[in-house]
Amino acid sequence: DRLSMPKFFIDTKDIDKSTVILKDDNMHHLINVLRKSVGDTIRVCDKSGYDYECVITEIKKDSVILDITDKMGSISEPKTKITLFQGLPKGDKLSLIVEKCVEAGVYDIIPVSMARSVVKLSKKEFLKKKERLLKVSLSASKQSGRGIVPEISDLFDFSEMLSQLKDFDLVVFPYEEAKDVTLKTVLKDFKGEKIAVVIGPEGGFATEEVENLKNLNITPVTLGNRILRTETAGIATVFNILYELEL
Repeated sequence: DRLSMPKFFIDTKDIDKSTVILKDDNMHHLINVLRKSVGDTIRVCDKSGYDYECVITEIKKDSVILDITDKMGSISEPKTKITLFQGLPKGDKLSLIVEKCVEAGVYDIIPVSMARSVVKLSKKEFLKKKERLLKVSLSASKQSGRGIVPEISDLFDFSEMLSQLKDFDLVVFPYEEAKDVTLKTVLKDFKGEKIAVVIGPEGGFATEEVENLKNLNITPVTLGNRILRTETAGIATVFNILYELEL
């Protein structure tokens, strides 16, 4: 069964027409943790949506050589590409958001500094957090059998986010004061591919931010009669979008 095989993410430079080379941490995990040996079968992913079924043919001092027996598109990648624009939260909440949204099927995540973000970080300061978040994304991708490792972008400010939203087929803007328009409603006749999800920080959206989004003809949607925490709202929205469109 493809999904039950051990899976490793590698760079395309380590894939030849019929051969794959595993090194460093991947090699250590394969040999010393999983205790795999010559003749065992594993899955390798090139981070661009393709899986390779491989057989271990040689174990060297500094690398493991695999023969490719099959190449296939990843069965775990959604057709719908969801970009999460996440209002910058406090503490370690962003790590949880990244982990769970990657498991849910998000395509990439863009942290956004908003007016009511409790934490105020410069773009330079955020780079230190980004390095760790990329590791969280990689780990979650391995665990959930993804065909890509979702990218975590540099920190955006709100105006930078607004300029990006025109590139999407649909923008989903969950807002606690929205009443009549539901997620199911805006997804009913959706035929596109790219969806942006905009989630506010702990303090919610500032009035000016809401007006800026509405001025782009983006309709706020309700997620129900309960107010969700910022670390819950994005996860719930990604799960529900993919449930409505792909299951």
